[in-house]
Amino acid sequence: MGHGSSRSASSANILSADELTLVENLFKSMSRSSGSIKREDIFKHWSTHLDDVLLQFVVKFLCHEPGKRVSAINGENFGRLYVFAVRGSPEERTSLIYNGFSEEEQKHEIPTATLLQYVQATINSYLRLQKNSGNAHYLTWSSIGCTVNTRRIGMRSRSLCEDLVKYGDTLTVDQVENWFTTAATFKIIQSHVFQCLFLVSQKKGDKNTSSKINDLNLLPGCKGLENIPHFPSILGLGDVLFLNLSLPHELRNEWRFLFSSQVHGESFSTMLGRITMQGSTIIILQDTDDHVFGGFASDSWAVGPNFIGNQSSFLFKLEPDILTFPSTGYNNHYQYLNLHQQTMPNGLLMGGQLNYPGLWLDCEYGMGKSSISCTTFQNYVQLSGKENFKIKHCEVWGVGPIPDVEEEGRDPKSVLDQDPTSKIILEMSGRKMHSEGLREKKE
Repeated sequence: MGHGSSRSASSANILSADELTLVENLFKSMSRSSGSIKREDIFKHWSTHLDDVLLQFVVKFLCHEPGKRVSAINGENFGRLYVFAVRGSPEERTSLIYNGFSEEEQKHEIPTATLLQYVQATINSYLRLQKNSGNAHYLTWSSIGCTVNTRRIGMRSRSLCEDLVKYGDTLTVDQVENWFTTAATFKIIQSHVFQCLFLVSQKKGDKNTSSKINDLNLLPGCKGLENIPHFPSILGLGDVLFLNLSLPHELRNEWRFLFSSQVHGESFSTMLGRITMQGSTIIILQDTDDHVFGGFASDSWAVGPNFIGNQSSFLFKLEPDILTFPSTGYNNHYQYLNLHQQTMPNGLLMGGQLNYPGLWLDCEYGMGKSSISCTTFQNYVQLSGKENFKIKHCEVWGVGPIPDVEEEGRDPKSVLDQDPTSKIILEMSGRKMHSEGLREKKE
């Protein structure tokens, strides 16, 4: 693949056999077997797939040779781009940015605003590539009218870079390298962008290529909305992407639509009937102050007097700020749900105490509470505009596969035996108890 420095050659040497074939075939195609690719041909081939800002960085990186104006790209640099972007070390990923910032001289500092643009352009490029490649999971969301919220992706980019923003207006190489050692989410997205880019740029008609692109899913498949083509969700595609990347790996493949106040009506009992015994869930709320927030609940919701859930649970904000609050491990007050009780609070809670919740939805639908402090989740701040808020919109998604109730493991008894209220709720929501009278009695 052409001639380059020993460092370039060592990068090419760590390509797997399949990757080497992928990179070499694309290089031959884009160079027309001439041994080098013209600068303008990179723009021609990749302008539809990459955000303009990222494309400029890529071209400058490929042409980077301090003191010279390079007009053609050799094979070693082409291979190096793939290796550095897909599985590069912090040093290599940082060089992508700094060498892509200026191709004519070695830079040791970069404006913080430029790095934020790079991060945002990478996220935008990932979503654009999914669209252009016809990715199956992407299509399940776009088909229901879920779109890219550019402003919120800009906010997300800043959130991902909060450890860098504190340094001020300029960033050194060391600061960015240190950031890359912990920027796991961004590295995953960056890696997928360039894997998808090299795959989608192959000659069309290769079924194997389409299969490989579909295997690079970071978006979950959307299920349950096939008959609602214009679903009024408050989530953008970027929100789905980042919430999904915050979930345990085994739950990232699909989201199942369970409840929306705009589709099913404003009823607490209806919501419970649709979300109980559905496995892990994500609840998203919009209050009348237009704050958007919610939580991931690790366990199936079930009516009862005790707290359930585990440390994978988290709360989050999407408007007016983007923040995520993981578990502190201080207590286990992740999930609580009760109804029709005289001595216990009736409603749904995530985090905090019964009177000082991180997130509380009252059984009288429409009212909620988010306290100013919550010891269950790290760096927590009040989610809603007012401590006691009114719900404007609520939606709930099941994430991961539907659990087998028999194997859930918390109690060998059915949840309907543990608390007859659950049965009443399900019946109120129109579900028939087909198994009633058929279940064997436990000894």
